[in-house]
Amino acid sequence: MTLPTSFFPTSISRPAFVSRTVRFALPALLLAGCGLSGPAHGPTSPNVVDVTMGFGSFDPTVVHIKAGESVEFRNTALITHSVTDDPKLAMDAKDASEPAGAAPFNSGDIAPGQVYTQKFTQPGTYTYFCTHHEDDGMVAKIIVDPAS
Repeated sequence: MTLPTSFFPTSISRPAFVSRTVRFALPALLLAGCGLSGPAHGPTSPNVVDVTMGFGSFDPTVVHIKAGESVEFRNTALITHSVTDDPKLAMDAKDASEPAGAAPFNSGDIAPGQVYTQKFTQPGTYTYFCTHHEDDGMVAKIIVDPAS
């Protein structure tokens, strides 16, 4: 396909314009595909509460569930996230906690577009964070009520 000369800005030559367009547009298109597909963008699972991981936050920041229920953490961002309540991994002790008797959980890295599911059996409050973005305030809570 040949583009008319009038398509190109007058201050940029045709080869420079094409080179600049390819150099900036191609990486943007490739990055746009990362995280914009995958299970995190599919249907939600029945009887599971969803938490979305955006660019630098969890949504919602507080979740209420009953003991025995699960939470799906959906990474809809273009960057890697994680979910953990392990105090040994926290920069600030207040960003990680679990109720007495509960073992800490740690998702490891969750790639863009992926989902991590965690089941909560012990009632109490869990404070969790993203290991990559804790210092940016990516911290949230899950409140687990006793099963009825």
